[in-house]
Amino acid sequence: MWLTRQLQPGEGLRMRNGLVQEGDGFSVQGEKKFQSPEQVVPYGLSSRAASGKEAVMLGSYCAGVVANTDGDLSAGEVRLYSAGGAEILLKNNGDVVINGQVFPK
Repeated sequence: MWLTRQLQPGEGLRMRNGLVQEGDGFSVQGEKKFQSPEQVVPYGLSSRAASGKEAVMLGSYCAGVVANTDGDLSAGEVRLYSAGGAEILLKNNGDVVINGQVFPK
């Protein structure tokens, strides 16, 4: 995978952490300020992290935001959520739960 190859020692790409900052656009303050860094996300997804979240930077690319482990999920389940409380949960049994309403398989 391209991303893991970039992490090889001596390749010149270094992993760092920084904090997402409020303001115009998306920026991350670490050893230096990254203004509007490109974000590496799976196809079809887009997000903007809330201010104060810890971002993981690979060179000048934002590879993601550090998240807490979700103890309510079983292995293989996926939860999408927003800061405003909207949530979609994809369960292993095929059910889809949107903001608490269950849609059976």
